[in-house]
Amino acid sequence: MIDRPLRIAVDAMGGDLGPLEVVKGIELAARKLPAGSKVIVVGDADQIGQQVSAVAAEGVEVFMHHAPRVIGPSDRPSEAFRPDCDASVAVSAQLVRSGDAEAFVSIGNTGAAMAASLRQFGAIPGIDRPAIATVMPTLGPPTVMLDMGATVDCEPEQLLQFAVMGLVYCRTVLGRPEPRLGLLSNGEEPSKGNDLTKRAHKLLKEFVPEFVGNIEAGEAFRGRVDVVVCDGFDGNVVLKCAEGVAELVLRAMREELSRHPWTWAALLPLRPALRRLRARLDYREFGGAPLLGVNGVCIVGHGRSDAVAVSNAIRAAQRAVGNELIARIERAIEEVDRRRATANRVGVA
Repeated sequence: MIDRPLRIAVDAMGGDLGPLEVVKGIELAARKLPAGSKVIVVGDADQIGQQVSAVAAEGVEVFMHHAPRVIGPSDRPSEAFRPDCDASVAVSAQLVRSGDAEAFVSIGNTGAAMAASLRQFGAIPGIDRPAIATVMPTLGPPTVMLDMGATVDCEPEQLLQFAVMGLVYCRTVLGRPEPRLGLLSNGEEPSKGNDLTKRAHKLLKEFVPEFVGNIEAGEAFRGRVDVVVCDGFDGNVVLKCAEGVAELVLRAMREELSRHPWTWAALLPLRPALRRLRARLDYREFGGAPLLGVNGVCIVGHGRSDAVAVSNAIRAAQRAVGNELIARIERAIEEVDRRRATANRVGVA
């Protein structure tokens, strides 16, 4: 990763825990950013201006950019698409478009972040629709899964584009030189799945050398592949189920251990292992999810993000910018388009 000063805008107004928690996360992240970096905190200066001015981070400038409005959960995300929108998420995207920031982080409202990104910097050439990529814990190294909800109804060509973007993200940001790709389906056989997965399987097999075939949801969590591609509906269902199961396991374990005081004493030698288990299942450790396919870096954080999660989302933006993620995706899409065009010419001949 290129370790150079960065300019990152953070929408401080969208999280469930309030803007002050986002400011705390900004301070945590700023202490680890390269000297000379700038963090632009976008939001209501009357609410958080004083706290932002008090952020202490040696060598990193953290300053306020006033945005008077917030697009909340009950508001229509499409409001961020309006050219005159002055909500914090829209202003954050505008800062990227103007060059004042190289990336922006938004906590909570995924739809508004996508609308603002598409309005301000559009899609990467060759990309039809964006996709949200989430790093999921597995029995092995974490797996990148996309799309997790940006594009619910997909065409096979869009799944091909998602696959290319996911592989680039896995290589450049996660540092895996030879990632394996799987297509989420209800069986490993190519004949399994609905019409979308069957047609997508043929495209991936022909144009993506890293494709190893269909993969069931359970196998995805065993770490058999590095990237899993699916439409946004299936991906979001998998994500919500995974979050629910992780919370169930941790809560059930805590409840059972609290039934008898002596149980905690008996488990004292296991505390380091239990902490590691919690970290593996904790969404905060993976930071935010990149919105891939838009022509600028946008990281979307979980609505319940606390200071640690916000800090990791900013670090995710740093890695995306430092590894020139957008340029790498554009080159990879161009290469796949060239191969498809060549195959079409050969087929016609």
